[in-house]
Amino acid sequence: MSANIKKFEKSYYIKWAISIFLGAIFLFIPEQGVYTYNVKVFLAITVLSLALVAFELVGELVIGITLPSFYAFFNVASVDVIFSPWVGTTMMLFMGGLFFAATLDDCGLLRRTALLIMCKAKGSYMIMLMGLLTVGIVLNFMTSGRAYIMIGPLGVGLCVALNAMGNRVGAAIALACMLGTCTSHVFIYAAGSWAVINKMGAAYISSNDITPLTMLIHCWPMIIVCFLTMFIIGKWYKPTENLPEVTYFQEELAKMGKMSREEKWNFVMMAIVMIYIFTTNIHGLDINYAFCLIPWMVYLPGINAATAQTLKKANIGTVVFAAGCMGIGTVASSLGLGGVLVEALKEMMHGGSSPFMLITIVFWVVFGLNFLMTPLAIFALITEPLFSLVTSLGFSPIPFAYAIAALSEAIILPYEYIPYLIIYAFGMIKMKDFIILNAFRSMMVFGGYLLLVVPYWMLIGLF
Repeated sequence: MSANIKKFEKSYYIKWAISIFLGAIFLFIPEQGVYTYNVKVFLAITVLSLALVAFELVGELVIGITLPSFYAFFNVASVDVIFSPWVGTTMMLFMGGLFFAATLDDCGLLRRTALLIMCKAKGSYMIMLMGLLTVGIVLNFMTSGRAYIMIGPLGVGLCVALNAMGNRVGAAIALACMLGTCTSHVFIYAAGSWAVINKMGAAYISSNDITPLTMLIHCWPMIIVCFLTMFIIGKWYKPTENLPEVTYFQEELAKMGKMSREEKWNFVMMAIVMIYIFTTNIHGLDINYAFCLIPWMVYLPGINAATAQTLKKANIGTVVFAAGCMGIGTVASSLGLGGVLVEALKEMMHGGSSPFMLITIVFWVVFGLNFLMTPLAIFALITEPLFSLVTSLGFSPIPFAYAIAALSEAIILPYEYIPYLIIYAFGMIKMKDFIILNAFRSMMVFGGYLLLVVPYWMLIGLF
């Protein structure tokens, strides 16, 4: 057995041991008050399951199935509560959104769009970074928040062309990818995230209260923050030598040739989806239907703009895992943990009710939970109790819905949020630089909310 295999096995078993230990901790805490037997088992199962995902020991599909199954087996909550996330259009939205991104990528339309925009960089380091950031934002609009799936190869191609894999320039390129396709969720409608927030907060907001258009209207100041963050990082992580002329993107675009019929039909479907979701205030239909139905129209006779292989590229494991994460919130609420969280939030407020204080508390709560839970699980856990608290104080829940989604982007380690982990996995950035730059990026997101977004919301009457 080689040294590498032994090292792998040792690391593998250490991660399993750590995961089991983290889950087992809760089993040894004495039961008292709200910390009942069911709460104890719930926390043990949840932490163990999320640790296995975080350490990449078990796939998302497996955890998505076993997590609620263990809840049911140990009678943590009733089966209808545990599996309630599967009721309604939410899961179909997830599946449709994943397929939509897959078919746009498979036909080549996303890649062509990215290459066209990157050709405008023309060799300038700062323009290149800003161009890559712009690519991510544009693709995020096109895919309703899932552009991180395909931005990595473009970033890697650029790093290879510049001999920048793993160095300071590579780190800046990786951050441009993250800002464009991940952090831009603060002003771009990410269908998967909002499916969870809308479902968990259904008693306070409707699925049409927050749309891609309202997000742009209410959260556009964060566009400034993203570009300012990129500018600072570009100056901070500037190359030590002049960059060679970049021809990679022009060459790749030339290889693609003319736009195919599959690309044209997918463009039509994308346009229909965008028109639908931007006009929900006119037709009044559920925004989820845009992703439940329209993306699949590429299979109609005469269109045939996708194949059976395209469907296989839509990772159904993500859908099942999302349902499992939502189940964490529904089970936690049934156990009364939402009420405990509300009381904890009230305690942190010390009797105050300033919007600045509330947003600060949301930031630190979400920032702390990010180390232990996936963002989808956080949305499922805190949305309903937070909405209950802020509405009792006389605030609209809408700005806090934006804040929950946006402040979940405040992460400093790759495992905390899958989109960042995917980009990190391409090897463009070292762990040290990832931590440093994402700590800075997180504070820029938080600072942008306090200094720009909250005052803007007060000005337009959202607060």
